[in-house]
Amino acid sequence: MPPPADAAEMADLITRLGLVDEFTTRECVYELDSKSAPAETLVRLLERKALLTPYQGAKLLKGDTDGYLLGGYRLLYRIAAGSFGRVYRGDDPRTGQIVAVKVLRRKWMEDKRKVELFEREGRVGLTLRHPNIVNILAVSKDQSTGSHFIVMEFVEGGNLRDILNIRGKMSVDEGMKIIEECVAGLTFAVSRGLSHRDIKASNVLLGTDGVAKLVDFGLAEINNAMQEAAAGPASGPKKGADKEEEQAVDRTVDYAGLEKATNVKQGDGRSDLYFLGHVLFEMIAGEPLMPATKDRYAKMNPRRYEMVEETLAKRAPELGIPKCVEKLIAKAVAFNPKERFQSPALFLDGIRAVRAELAGDTGGLIRPSGPLTVYVVEAAPKLQDAFRDKFKKMGFRVLISADPGSAPRRYQQQPYHALLMDAGSAGAAGGEAVEAFRKVVQEAGAVRNELTAILILNEDQGAWGKPFQDGEFVRSFVRPVTMFQLTGFLREAMPELASSSSGPPSSGQQVT
Repeated sequence: MPPPADAAEMADLITRLGLVDEFTTRECVYELDSKSAPAETLVRLLERKALLTPYQGAKLLKGDTDGYLLGGYRLLYRIAAGSFGRVYRGDDPRTGQIVAVKVLRRKWMEDKRKVELFEREGRVGLTLRHPNIVNILAVSKDQSTGSHFIVMEFVEGGNLRDILNIRGKMSVDEGMKIIEECVAGLTFAVSRGLSHRDIKASNVLLGTDGVAKLVDFGLAEINNAMQEAAAGPASGPKKGADKEEEQAVDRTVDYAGLEKATNVKQGDGRSDLYFLGHVLFEMIAGEPLMPATKDRYAKMNPRRYEMVEETLAKRAPELGIPKCVEKLIAKAVAFNPKERFQSPALFLDGIRAVRAELAGDTGGLIRPSGPLTVYVVEAAPKLQDAFRDKFKKMGFRVLISADPGSAPRRYQQQPYHALLMDAGSAGAAGGEAVEAFRKVVQEAGAVRNELTAILILNEDQGAWGKPFQDGEFVRSFVRPVTMFQLTGFLREAMPELASSSSGPPSSGQQVT
């Protein structure tokens, strides 16, 4: 429609759109002394009174009647744009709450697959409530316009990419704090069965309170769909693909290139940790660890990822990056996925250990998060029951498995506080049990985790336990061994247990 001709027509449009109530608008027209005053005069007055934003004013003066209200939320101005959506600062007129509203682009509204992905991933985000994840508040469709949108908490501040573009780099301490918060958010998401798949600086928001939050969880599948539309089979995007689409697929192709180069399945959880290592390096170095490129062939070249370790080893000393931080980054970005942190929880523990070292605490151990947990590997059902009952009375959360190989896997997912491995009841898998025990102890040591570990062996297996015979926190026992000996060692290594158990310390029941 044509722009309003004067203040009276503009007042009518503003009221009709629900931007300002009729009484307030009429009062402002009266202030102008003339209904025939230029429409722009009324708009500027409302802007000065903070009743309209410049974004809204510019749209009104063009005669644009769309994009002001969406599902009851007012769109105040655009703050970001991506391949599949635009993000606006908005508010809820009913409550006054400031929100961010992500709106699916019109060009995708008729694509059922992209609409389905957009809404589905938004609904998944509704289940994530964590201080280091941007909370999603609503997923909806505006009935009047047909627009699909996601309402999120508004983070007053900016994204890490924009901040780095201005500042260049950050101190080691600040970078370590930010990456710890990012990994804490990712740890929570993974515990809910969700990865990110689009880790990059622009998806880290830093509030004015200094808290880092990850945004756009679970939207990578949409980016994969965008890649098909924006990028051709050769190097570079198809003709007609806009800049936003090009930027959106960059990290998607990086993930694909990494996973193909390292021969892992698409969606490998260690990929998120790999790119978080890149984010950490750029924060404290002021430069990327991998050269930027738009060439899809270059992104899919294994050498691009193989060179990362070489680049880090060369540049870290030149840039003055502390050795402990360099080792942390090196583990996160290792080309071999088996050499990386195997879970966000282990990466988080590694970060906390390095931060403690940087603060001057070089000798202390880091306590894993969560309730006091013991992991028991025991094949004999009667002993499973005995250990469960005894350890619960001591104050432990008890996890039990008959499979020795489960202990390292479980520890990688979420570190526990104590391990009891009965290699003597494992039969032919006794050697496997000892190796699994060693792996867990080694993993805990790598991230300075506080782990109390007990290995039970049969007499003919005694030689296997020599490396763990007299440890302060790790010990092997050869049958015959009693429950009193096992619980006594646990209390010795974990003094906090003394106050958590009731009754006599333990019985002399023999573990057979």
